[in-house]
Amino acid sequence: MQVEDLMNEVDRHVPYLLKQTSCQALLLAQKAPELARDLAGEIQRDGLVDTASRVAKALYKKYEPTAKELYEKYEPLAEKNAVSAWRSFNRLPLFPQVAQILVPTAAYWSEKYNQAVAYASERGYAAAYYFPIIPLERIAKVFEGGAGAAENGHSVSVNDGSVTLVQ
Repeated sequence: MQVEDLMNEVDRHVPYLLKQTSCQALLLAQKAPELARDLAGEIQRDGLVDTASRVAKALYKKYEPTAKELYEKYEPLAEKNAVSAWRSFNRLPLFPQVAQILVPTAAYWSEKYNQAVAYASERGYAAAYYFPIIPLERIAKVFEGGAGAAENGHSVSVNDGSVTLVQ
């Protein structure tokens, strides 16, 4: 009975958009095997590089305007919810100590990812243009100072491109 109460409470707080998106993701996951079979057939017929290039271009052309619109519409809400979650997590026991390890590690690997995408783009690899760059400085700025400082004083800081957790 306690689990059911917890699930009802969580359901009450999850935004409708998130529920709707979860349903859409489930429908896509159900269609995945059929898509994979079709894609495998194309690869056998036309070759991997040609098929991958064609599929990537088609997906980008089809979904880029919608993705851009959704991004612009929901980005402020996502930032607000991320800061709220950060504040809540900081109230948990041990989270500040875990964050002290995870934040710099995540920032380091995110920077490595950004460098790899930039390197591939500079070398002319077409697929690299479809990989987004992680906006590390922007993420850190959302969390630093008054906007992201937790009640117990933990925030994120950017110095020369490196991200650190500040107490």
